[in-house]
Parts: sequence; structure tokens; C-alpha cells
Amino acid sequence: MNLLKLIGWEVERVTKPYLILISLLVVTQFAWLGYFLWSETALYEEIRRTGTPDYVLTFGNYIGGTPFILSIGFAVAAMLLYSFWIWYRDFQGRGTFMMRLLMLPQQRMFVFAAKLATMILMVLGLFSIQWIALKLQYVAFTSWFDSQMIPVRGAFDQIVAYDGTLMIMYPGSVFNFFIHQLLIMLVILFIFAFVLLERSLWQRTIWAPLLSALTIGAVIGFPLLGFLAIENELFMGETLLVFGLILAFWFVGTVWMGRRQLKQKLSV
Repeated sequence: MNLLKLIGWEVERVTKPYLILISLLVVTQFAWLGYFLWSETALYEEIRRTGTPDYVLTFGNYIGGTPFILSIGFAVAAMLLYSFWIWYRDFQGRGTFMMRLLMLPQQRMFVFAAKLATMILMVLGLFSIQWIALKLQYVAFTSWFDSQMIPVRGAFDQIVAYDGTLMIMYPGSVFNFFIHQLLIMLVILFIFAFVLLERSLWQRTIWAPLLSALTIGAVIGFPLLGFLAIENELFMGETLLVFGLILAFWFVGTVWMGRRQLKQKLSV
């Protein structure tokens, strides 16, 4: 079975829960937008009746609301949870498909690559749909308040750039976006390494989750502690170089751990 077929199979399996997640995200945000428009319009009318209103709205008032932040937080949490589940569902009950794949060691890294590619596609899809939804929400926001003659301030790009959460999702340059995607990939790789390590230990000890967490924690923690210990003695260029080496170590280390568990430790 080649890599593209595996990716297609993984995408097909995730389509329904992914569409449910996206639907919940969009419905929640537009419901919050509707309530925000109604409540702010009523507030502005109340202020207008009691005196001269000195009240200017921005789109940031809407995206800074708790429901909007929680909707994105829920989507991120769901992605992290699925990064675990994309492996655990195949190991659960020793499904026949996973058993067949584990009998072919040369195909095991295809499984790893397919699951990683699926997660990256899901993240990019979420970011794309959220961007489109934000654009539509901004159009609805400005159109409604303009029709009610309520002053609105701030351009869309400026507001997104100053919002902490959206700034991470949509940085100001293509290079920064690429860097953020690499960091997201690194988080997924750490989760993959944890799951595969835990699955290789679970038949030997009941402490498999704890041992796996400690191992991953050590892989993350020791380089960071070393970096923090020498950070003040480094120039800016040296700091970037050392941090880049740490990131490279994490990427290589997580992929190596995953490969080792898949090819040598896991068995049917």
C-alpha cells in the first residue's frame, strides 16, 4: 500500500468528525456574532437616548469575546485529542488493518507519514475555514453597524494582527506562517512519539503512560534547560543558531523515536 492511498484512507476516516468540528466552530461563532450585534445595538440605542454617545466599536470587541475565544480553544483541543486518537483507534482491540500493517515493517513509516500528513491537512483546513469565516463575520459586523449608523473603527488586517490568538494563526508574513506550521508539526510529532512509546511499553508495565510522559518531558526539558543556562552569554545570532539546533534535535529525535518504536518495538 503506497503513501497516497494511506493518506486518502486516513482523510476518509476523519471526514465526518472533522466536518462536525468545523460546523460546531462556525455555528458557535455566528451565533455569538448575532447575539453581539443585537446586544451592542441595544446598548448603543440606550446610550443615544440618554445623551450624546461617545462609543466606537471595533471588530476586536467581537473576537475578544469569551464565546469566540472558547470556540477556537475547543477546536485546538479537539485537534490535540485527535493527534492521540489517530493512533489509539488503530491499536484499540488490535484492529485487523493495523495488524496487517505491523506485519510489514517496511510499510510502518508510511503509516507514520500518512497520519502526520493527515493532521497537517486538518490544521491547514481549520485555519483556512476560520479565515473565511472571519472575513464573512467582519463583513456582517461592519454592514450591520453601518446600517444602524453606529461608528466602527479598525481595518480587518490590523485587528487580526493585534489579536493574540489570531496573530499566532495568521502571522504577518509567509515566513512566520511557515515557522508557526513547523512548530505545530513539532507538537504533533511529540504526541506521536508519546503514543508509540506508550504502546510499545503497555504490555510490559502498568506505568507505561508515566514512563512515556517522563521520556518525552526529558527530551523537551533538557535542551531547554541547557539553552536557558547559556542564553545570557549568547549574542542574538548565536541565540537563533542554538535554538534552531534545538528545534532540529526535537524534529529528528521525535521522528527517530517513532520510527524505532514502529519498526523494532511494536509487534502483533
